[in-house]
Amino acid sequence: MPPSPPPGPPPLTPPLQKLLYDGYQHQLRGQYEEAARHYRKILRAAPDQADVMHLLGIVRARQSREIEAIELYKKVLARRPDDAKAWHNLSLAYGALNKSDESLAAIERAFDLDPSLPLSANLLLPHRRAIWDWRGHDRLFENLKRGVSEPNVPALPFAALYVDDPALHLASARRKVAEEQTPARPRTFDHSARRTASGPIRVAYLSADFRTHATTFLISKLLARHDRSRFEVTAISVSYNDASEHRQRIIDAVDHFLDREKATPAAIAEEVAALGIDVFVDLMGHTSGERLAAFAERPAPVQVSYLGYPGTSGAPFMDYVIADPVVLPFADAAFYTEKIVHLPDCYQPNDPDLPVGERPTRADCGLPDDAFVFCAFNSAWKLDPEVFSAYTRILKAVPGSVLWVLESRENSADNLRREAKARGLDPARLVFAHMVPLKDHFARLPLADLFLDTFPYTAHTTASDMLRMGLPMVTRTGRSFASRVAASIMTQMDLADFITTDVEGFVAKAVAIANDPAALAQARARLAAARPNSPLFDIDRHARHMERAFETMVARARAGLPPEAFAVDPLPRG
Repeated sequence: MPPSPPPGPPPLTPPLQKLLYDGYQHQLRGQYEEAARHYRKILRAAPDQADVMHLLGIVRARQSREIEAIELYKKVLARRPDDAKAWHNLSLAYGALNKSDESLAAIERAFDLDPSLPLSANLLLPHRRAIWDWRGHDRLFENLKRGVSEPNVPALPFAALYVDDPALHLASARRKVAEEQTPARPRTFDHSARRTASGPIRVAYLSADFRTHATTFLISKLLARHDRSRFEVTAISVSYNDASEHRQRIIDAVDHFLDREKATPAAIAEEVAALGIDVFVDLMGHTSGERLAAFAERPAPVQVSYLGYPGTSGAPFMDYVIADPVVLPFADAAFYTEKIVHLPDCYQPNDPDLPVGERPTRADCGLPDDAFVFCAFNSAWKLDPEVFSAYTRILKAVPGSVLWVLESRENSADNLRREAKARGLDPARLVFAHMVPLKDHFARLPLADLFLDTFPYTAHTTASDMLRMGLPMVTRTGRSFASRVAASIMTQMDLADFITTDVEGFVAKAVAIANDPAALAQARARLAAARPNSPLFDIDRHARHMERAFETMVARARAGLPPEAFAVDPLPRG
């Protein structure tokens, strides 16, 4: 007979059960320090209570105290080594500390223990995609969809963006908000003073990406160019200080910079209300480090989703989403809980003056001098087996060509080489580039001949980077916001004829351009001609359009009118 399992800890006494109940209620309300105080009191009296350790670990992770969370999860696993949920949460904590190897090992362990644990499967999918490890990709995708269709399965809205289905995005986001963001006992903030206020409109932007990050590259100059006679601008940072020049540019661009890395959502909401913010802008959505719960109790009269997340928040407390006619037509309103606001050109802001380093040679980058170079510099997680199969078809149709790929994770190149070989493509035709500072990244882009986009999550900041540096690109659009961003950007740079709508058209267009030097040269000339006057890089025009949007939103709120969809009237082009 197998040995009997060791006995578990004795049941909690009634007073400790009361502490557990009260602690969990605090946790549900986002009152994490109070919850932790209750859990610690239980553990002092009953130190072997693994469930309470687990809850305390979750609370510490929510407070961005991941090192403490990791130690607590390890204590749980020392007592219950086959606890799949504890392995899952351990993976989350390691991931928040950018310890990718430890995070991946933990999530693999969770999935091995319980393949029916869809949230672990959903987290494993991005982990594997980030290193081009497509083992079990179809099965993991099915688990991803279960996160919406099965009520007992947690949803991951960002991972749902891997599927070109806005209805799935809405359902996933709504589930996430209902489960985690809506407070049990919402407070009521009084906005009456702001309804009768005079003077500049107060705008606050919240982000975990005010550091070396694509969002900061895009938005810093927009924040600086807001008209200070009409707007007062606050930035609220909810992530670590990387002490970079990019973070400093945000600090220099705004009137008030609030470092609130350790603040709870409830504390952020209190501060926003106390500051009398008129328009509270979320630059995160359902991305890593988000603080959507800070918006849940409506600390500002107008609350807006913008830029960082290409989909709906699914939140009833977000009033507007800022978009443009290409990425989000008004006809798609049914898939959004927010009211849609169209900016006249492209919703994405761009800094026209980002520095460019000294241009390297092809040899410096390991590229052959005489080959046609296809560039694939999207993040690794955007690439999936279907898109890579399209790439290999293109390479086979253009003899001698190479694919220049951005390797964002070490030791991942062999996975993609293996996939190339499985598709009958010589792995030697893959050339891998490493991450470099932004100015050096810009400098190397013109070495390529044509950029190949991903689908359904297309190039966003990367698309602007390519066109800024004169590199033509081919994209494919679909039904979702994420699938249309590159198309919106290309439309502003006279490259709309390089937009395709299916995989066959994508392959055919890329092959045709690669085999037609005159067409490629013409595309480069068009980009060069468009660059100086394109609205894509006219940051002052973009700022004025954003301000018109904010003024319309605030005017409606002050008049006691509900949010409604609208389009900002374009400024005349001079």
